[in-house]
Amino acid sequence: MIYLDYHAACPTSDTVRRAMAEAGVVAWANPSSTHQAGRASRRLLEEGRARIAEVIGAQPADVVLTAGGTEACNLGIRGLGSDRARIVTTEVEHPAVLKSVEHLERQGSEVIRFALVEGCVPPVERLAAALEPKTLVATQWINHETGTELPISDYAAACRARGAKLFVDATQALGKVPIQVDELGVDALAIAAQKIGGPAGAGACWIRRGVEVEPILQGGSQERGRRPGTLDTLGVVGFAAACESVPARLQARASLGALRDRIEQALTALGGVRNGSGRRAATVTNLSFAGWDGAVLVAALDLEGVCVSTGAACSSGLQQPSA
Repeated sequence: MIYLDYHAACPTSDTVRRAMAEAGVVAWANPSSTHQAGRASRRLLEEGRARIAEVIGAQPADVVLTAGGTEACNLGIRGLGSDRARIVTTEVEHPAVLKSVEHLERQGSEVIRFALVEGCVPPVERLAAALEPKTLVATQWINHETGTELPISDYAAACRARGAKLFVDATQALGKVPIQVDELGVDALAIAAQKIGGPAGAGACWIRRGVEVEPILQGGSQERGRRPGTLDTLGVVGFAAACESVPARLQARASLGALRDRIEQALTALGGVRNGSGRRAATVTNLSFAGWDGAVLVAALDLEGVCVSTGAACSSGLQQPSA
């Protein structure tokens, strides 16, 4: 098998498997329990939180642990946007962002969705013109299908200047670009473990200290009341172990980009058309082939042992074309 669907999920690394196997002896206990079994589980949980926070330049207390990237996006968008009169986003977001924005729209928020003009992401001037103090901007950092990188630092500066809030879906950015949340200037940011070789179902939402967030789940007081429910300690341990690979992933960007360029040169010579413009992550290529149905081409490649995708795994089964 030749696996090329890393933007959906990376293979779990040996380091992650070992860490989870060792932690499994004590990680079964409820980390909110005050007895010795619970305290042992809590220690692993907080050690994991600290490692996850470190990889994005955050303080552990500002990291809310979640059951994956989708929940982290929901918390960041719906949690920050519950009192926002206007939501600004793009038409090419991951379904976790699009559906969260649609939820706020049904609650009465005005939604502005920027289309891509000739494949280009919205320039900061266009974004700034749509901002007002009660605005939440919800956007991705790196597009999950084309790898196009959005100018998040510029967006953040524009939001700060106008009193708007900025949520960033960084699930595809972790391990592909350096992340330092304080320097970035955003208000909330979502990441997920399976994008860097950790277990699926483990994620986190960083929320800037002092920013109010409305919980999207109802229940206990875990995560300082921002995310009720018993946390998956074992998943957090695996996520933390996967974070150890981030420096090496960042260092490999140049070599990966060169390999990506070779693939594109070969396939465009065979009639492929490259999708995505501007600055792109080194880890993805997106090509179209005239006369081919994407789903049929994916199935044909799968029969040859090559795993690729036509878009977000969360959109599988949908018939409409990719935005």
